[in-house]
Amino acid sequence: MVNDMENLFDNISEWSYQRYARFYGDIKPSDDLWNNKISKIYNLIINEKEEDLEFIAKESGCSFTECVMKIRYLKNKRKIGDYYIDLVTKTIKKCSPEDEKKLVKYIPYIYNQHLQIKQIAAKMPGASVYNLDQMANVVYNELLYLDEKGLLNGVVINQVDRTIVYYSVEKHKGESDKVTINCRNCGAINDVNRHSKVRCAYCKSIVEDK
Repeated sequence: MVNDMENLFDNISEWSYQRYARFYGDIKPSDDLWNNKISKIYNLIINEKEEDLEFIAKESGCSFTECVMKIRYLKNKRKIGDYYIDLVTKTIKKCSPEDEKKLVKYIPYIYNQHLQIKQIAAKMPGASVYNLDQMANVVYNELLYLDEKGLLNGVVINQVDRTIVYYSVEKHKGESDKVTINCRNCGAINDVNRHSKVRCAYCKSIVEDK
């Protein structure tokens, strides 16, 4: 865990935060107060040991949703150690022993191997070709529970086809025909085909790769 405020901005930036937020479908404009907000959130959690998410949001000048996204980003960047967001209780703290047990069960398959539901189910004790669908249902429901509480990070669970989308995989996908450009009007990042243009996903201004 990083306790030194001087090291907070090693490996983090507003630009990478925008990419992370966009993974969750949240397009962000540029924010002149981004550094101040991140610093305040970090200090409240790490140094002041504050657990109330609504208080942290208010003190940092963020909306509740924005505050949660910034905390998720800090956790994704390994800046706040083993703290977890609990959206049910609107707190950030070490999770309960029961939830911790579930997390430990799935961490190797999610964060290390980036497996899908049925692949994880096949690795569960007692899994066989005869009960794989049943095991997959158990895995899906437990992961959905952890995700809805806010205890998973950098993943999106598609509830339609029961697939997992991984941020760490998506951001490294090579798209040689696209470039990432900040909108000159609002600062939000956009993927643009090379030598082409699109409307900004946030403010609808023209974003162009010249």
